[in-house]
Amino acid sequence: MVTFELARPAWLWLLAILPLWWWYVRPGSGWGLLVARGDEARSVSLRRWTAAAVEGAPRLLRAAAVACLVVALARPQLVRTYREPRSEGVGIAIAIDLSTSMWALDMGPGTTRLQAAKEAVQRFLVSRDADDDIGLVSFAGEAHVRLPLTYDRYVVQEAVSGLEVGLLLDGTDIAGAIAMGAGLLKDAPQSSKMLILVTDGAHNKAGLVPGMAARAAAAVGVTIFPIAIGSEEALQRGGSGMETVLAQAARITGGRYFRATDVSALDQIYAEIDRLAVRSEEIVERTEVTPVGHWFFLAALALLVGGSTLRASPWGVLP
Repeated sequence: MVTFELARPAWLWLLAILPLWWWYVRPGSGWGLLVARGDEARSVSLRRWTAAAVEGAPRLLRAAAVACLVVALARPQLVRTYREPRSEGVGIAIAIDLSTSMWALDMGPGTTRLQAAKEAVQRFLVSRDADDDIGLVSFAGEAHVRLPLTYDRYVVQEAVSGLEVGLLLDGTDIAGAIAMGAGLLKDAPQSSKMLILVTDGAHNKAGLVPGMAARAAAAVGVTIFPIAIGSEEALQRGGSGMETVLAQAARITGGRYFRATDVSALDQIYAEIDRLAVRSEEIVERTEVTPVGHWFFLAALALLVGGSTLRASPWGVLP
């Protein structure tokens, strides 16, 4: 869309002077010339309406030139507005449990829970868009930011590969993991933010409770996708308390709670999360401003030259 705008429209008030100028320079009643009468004079004279036009044309051209100069002073410009769709990636924080129970070999032949969790995350990263910002949180009896948000997939994959049981005090601080993940995403530029939390135990750290941490995460626009990992028997031994806490965190933030009893189920869960992690799209307006004041200056110059040329012509009018 193209619009014509004036950057300094206050200058247009000068146009109010034009009628006064026109009245001031009009021919007075005492003006005139002595002309000869007769057939010879009539043959070279102009008709009445032609004479009036030739007489008024120079003044009209000068008035138009002044008007063009005033408009030029008002800085006219053409403003082109473009509406373009712009998509952005997703801000993703991944929190992985590093408690000693993650050493359990119940996710497949010779596969620990931690190994399954790390490999599933690696496959998930390959499927994501390059403009996602991804951060990493590790937690056990305490939670720490392992990697701030970054779009560098190689750095994220190396950080995930370096996760090992024993790096943190033993325990399961789910509330701390949620708080750390939400803190990573709080200032992320993306409008879509999600925290994927993988754990095999119930929250057992005093202090902040997961429900309060989830509400804080929801306040900054973070959606939580908790994944309970382990065999069916292990998840049953974990009791309903763990599932209640994780399901509550998902419900508060508008996410979903998942259970992964083997590697295949874990991959299916990440595929579902990948589907839910939709890139946000917004319409961005971009404007281009093109000054056109010089064209009005040129038009004023042409009008002044035209008026002077007319006055100097054989039909010119004496002042």
